Amino acid sequence: MIFLCEYQIDRDKQSDTQAFFANMTQEQIDDEQGKVKQIGRWHDLPNGCGWIVVDTDNQEDLTAWIMGWSGMATFPIVTPVVDDNTARKIVKGMLASQQE
Repeated sequence: MIFLCEYQIDRDKQSDTQAFFANMTQEQIDDEQGKVKQIGRWHDLPNGCGWIVVDTDNQEDLTAWIMGWSGMATFPIVTPVVDDNTARKIVKGMLASQQE
């Protein structure tokens, strides 16, 4: 499943969190994701927030990944999302079932 996650860095930890992020080693970057595959991440640096799109089939892995950042940030929105092709398939199936 694909999830859109919004993060918000705690304001009093923003400088330290951004410094930590900027100086992560490749090993830390690889370990940070665990079993969650990152599709993309976008940052609103001045406001200390951003959006991450991840792929995982395991809710426990997603929760563990989020908990890895919980000392620095909150994730007020974590919601499943689909791409265009999947959305079309779902809507077509829904419309077809309404016609029966």
